Amino acid sequence: MSVMREELHHLVDQLPEAELRPTLELIRGRLDEHEETERDLPFFASFEADPDLADRHEEILRSEWGR
Repeated sequence: MSVMREELHHLVDQLPEAELRPTLELIRGRLDEHEETERDLPFFASFEADPDLADRHEEILRSEWGR
């Protein structure tokens, strides 16, 4: 265990019982910030296309690469 973690454990052990709840909520709040499962991916987009786009993707790519 790192020195900082040992110090944190020691300090928490010294807290009066009444102070544990706000401290616990503070630490949980910090963990929630780091555990976000949703990511902002602005480069993803949806679009409308002809129904055969998926069927023709190889043909379309081949024609674009040939330019």
